[in-house]
Amino acid sequence: MNNTITTKLQSITDIGEEIHIIAVTGGPCGGKTTGLVKLQQMLADRGYKVIVSPESATKLIMGGFFPWEIERVLFQRQLILDTLMQEERFITAARAYRDLGHKVVILCDRGVMDGQAYTSGPEEFEGMIKDLSLSINSICNNRYHAIMHLRTAADGAEEFYTLENNNARKETPEEARSFDKKVLEAWQRHHHPRVIDNSTNFDEKINRLFAEVCAVLGDPEPIEIEQKFLIEAFNLESIPTHVTVSYIVQDYLNSSDEKEERRVRSRTDDGGTSYFYTVKRKIRPGVRSEIERAVDKEEYQRLLSLKDEKFQTIKKRRACFFFQGQFIEVDTFDLPEKHKGLWLMEIEQSSAQKDLVLPTFIKVIKEVTDDDQYSNRFIARLTV
Repeated sequence: MNNTITTKLQSITDIGEEIHIIAVTGGPCGGKTTGLVKLQQMLADRGYKVIVSPESATKLIMGGFFPWEIERVLFQRQLILDTLMQEERFITAARAYRDLGHKVVILCDRGVMDGQAYTSGPEEFEGMIKDLSLSINSICNNRYHAIMHLRTAADGAEEFYTLENNNARKETPEEARSFDKKVLEAWQRHHHPRVIDNSTNFDEKINRLFAEVCAVLGDPEPIEIEQKFLIEAFNLESIPTHVTVSYIVQDYLNSSDEKEERRVRSRTDDGGTSYFYTVKRKIRPGVRSEIERAVDKEEYQRLLSLKDEKFQTIKKRRACFFFQGQFIEVDTFDLPEKHKGLWLMEIEQSSAQKDLVLPTFIKVIKEVTDDDQYSNRFIARLTV
């Protein structure tokens, strides 16, 4: 059996502007099917050409290819291949529509990383990916612009948990919660995961999903609401949930607009290195507009030539994890030297009204959301 994909996969840095690829995922009975239909309609109303890549697992199972009847690894390998090749066809179609003048959104009903939730763990899944001559980075950060995770109704809306609308699923509520958690952990290494929980009724849940997608598209202007805390140093191994660790190198670029912050960043984890270009503009304390796009290594190097020499390079280790449905980033700084050993925690939110729950296993010294001296830009400045 030839396990190598001979066709070069198209990445989000290859396809250019006016095409966005968004994976919509989550646990059983999370509202994914309805959410995709609603997104398709609402985005079309805003002038987007919407392409939906259907879920490969359901397609294979409904076709009689049952994972409980054959070797699990065999099914998962075919699932990965089917998902990737199906997405490739839709990305090619998106390019054609873009060339005709359309803004295109590809909504993927689950993404490749979902498969990790059905394996014995990350090691087995990564082995399968390597057998296909691929990397985790190529099927995660470089594959999708954003990940939208709809929490299963079995977690917070138990009375609405049902599998009547999907004959391919058989999970009990307990199994659904377990699978939901595994899917979250699989996508945790992505640079833009968002969790849509069950804190509101279902209609509002779908509206929150739509708002998150619009933020990724920059339609309307994306708003980032964040809270930042100075914390005491601690052992990352004490975090009682799955943690993804990456290493970030960040540089600031020259800008003619004083209100605007331009930067480039490389992010390296055990799956490889990704590169990003970000433009931020402060709107009010704790609220900023942010536009970020992935770039390839060559463009990253070109942008570095615009480095603002008034700023030093930042090097930091970042630990990412989910806690109470919140995506949390803990940064430990190595450079600049004067800030070595600084620990900061950020919690990004899509709604200022959402209740914040601080991790009990992290000792917060103080909130520094509005304190400019704890901003990355201040930390990187040569003179203060």
